[in-house]
Amino acid sequence: MNKCLLLFLILGSWSLLTQPIPTSEAKEDTAHMVLRKTAGTGKTTQEYVVRKGDSIDRIVKQFLKNSAHRYTLIRELNPDLKDLHRIYPGQTILLPVLAEEGKESVAPAPAQNGQVVPYQVKKGDSIIRILKHQLKLQEAEAHKALRIVSQVNPGLKDLSRISIGQTIMLPAISLLTSSPAVQPEQNAEKRRVEIKPILPPDKDMALLKQLLGRSHGNLNQKGSYFLPLPQMGRVTIDCSAIPVVEFDDGSTILLDFGNRIPDSLQRLIKANWKNYSVLKVKPSQDIFLILQEIMNASGSYSMRRGLKPILLERNPQVLINLDWIITTKNPTADRPSFHGILLVSDKTRLLPGQIRQYASQKGFQFTEVVNGEISFPPPADKSPPTLQPKSIDAVDRMDLIFNLLTELGYSPARNQEIRLLDNSSAGFHLSLKPDILLKTESREILMFTKKPPRQFLEVLSKQKKEVLLVNTRLSKKANLSQVLSALSLPDAFDKRYAFYIAERGRKATITVTLSALKIERPNRSPLFLVDCSLDPNLYSLLHKDWNVELVQY
Repeated sequence: MNKCLLLFLILGSWSLLTQPIPTSEAKEDTAHMVLRKTAGTGKTTQEYVVRKGDSIDRIVKQFLKNSAHRYTLIRELNPDLKDLHRIYPGQTILLPVLAEEGKESVAPAPAQNGQVVPYQVKKGDSIIRILKHQLKLQEAEAHKALRIVSQVNPGLKDLSRISIGQTIMLPAISLLTSSPAVQPEQNAEKRRVEIKPILPPDKDMALLKQLLGRSHGNLNQKGSYFLPLPQMGRVTIDCSAIPVVEFDDGSTILLDFGNRIPDSLQRLIKANWKNYSVLKVKPSQDIFLILQEIMNASGSYSMRRGLKPILLERNPQVLINLDWIITTKNPTADRPSFHGILLVSDKTRLLPGQIRQYASQKGFQFTEVVNGEISFPPPADKSPPTLQPKSIDAVDRMDLIFNLLTELGYSPARNQEIRLLDNSSAGFHLSLKPDILLKTESREILMFTKKPPRQFLEVLSKQKKEVLLVNTRLSKKANLSQVLSALSLPDAFDKRYAFYIAERGRKATITVTLSALKIERPNRSPLFLVDCSLDPNLYSLLHKDWNVELVQY
């Protein structure tokens, strides 16, 4: 009898050992984390201050119980926490706020609003089986839900091909069922969504959108913006309440005007997406200061006040004063090195079209704002025609002087023979050929590059003919000055002349300064000789606004 009892106890113990022991991992399949605002706190995470005697296992048991991927979630929320088992009193860590298992049937948020449930595929799973077991759907309902599963899993091309360990997103039950019990919560959610956004005035937002569009950015104020979080579903941003700015370099900035985004979620976004940032701004703030914060938060651009003039070109020197300057950190051919913003009092003070075209060719872009609205330039076909500056330049130095004399209205002659003595009875005559012969009403000037013999000079002096020796080893400027001095024309080399476009009461917007030889002409505007190449747009501006005549040499 004792042997039979002993055998019965051994067999009973063996049967107990061979049965699967229920563990916390076995219950993980029924726990869900929903990234949605709870009715009580409005947060998806909570902060916890470590106390003396705490351990990560004790904290998990107290707050997360049997939730799926509980340690993974804590690592995602606390990227700076390298070792979960090394925590100290006073340290603050983030914990996810989980939907309670017993209350999951109370209106989980719709999947199209970004509130989904992650699920890890197990051996023997199929999409239909998962939907039937996890969402408690009937066979017909499970097949109807396949389209929604595809929408919340854009990276899953074939629903029939899932692998063990793969994480997929399941839609919340409220999207698939429509029981009357969930209507009050849905209506409450709708009321929360329809709260009027706290934003700057529409006119300011329209200006901000246009300025961003001209600075390689885009402002989204409509629809929803989805931000996936690894192993945690996704965050949905209502762009009407929290506008989203996207730049062409991949930078994305969430504009939190109403302080809606909690700090914990902000840290979570920053930890998972390095190119995303949250910018907390006040709706009452100046729109240009808001733009400055946005540009400085991007990866490729920065914005500053225009405290000193910007140099567009050195020779001639072209300076422009701007109110705001947006710079490109790494300029390329398709991105201007900077974008200038100019605040103008009225449309009569707008920049001339020639300056716009000139600056565009130099890689600069201007935006003028008049009374809170951008003033767009006229189409290219309606822009005034450009003028080409004259040029008297020549390879041969005497050809250069000849061209100058012609431009001044004289009638010079090249290589014309002059007879000094004519003794036909004796059978000889004396003549020479100057490089340039210039005759005026009262003077006759012979210009040579080589000095004639002394006897010739004496004869020329007796005949009251003037001789000018041109040293071609000198600079062009020196030779031209020598000729003008011989003609008794006032000139001033190495002198700088400045031309301004300025609005009354403000510093000059545009300043053009050039080194030139200024020649005063009777009954005509002065003539400026410059030794630099001049852009046609710039010359057209000088000629139109200042009646300046320029000649290049």
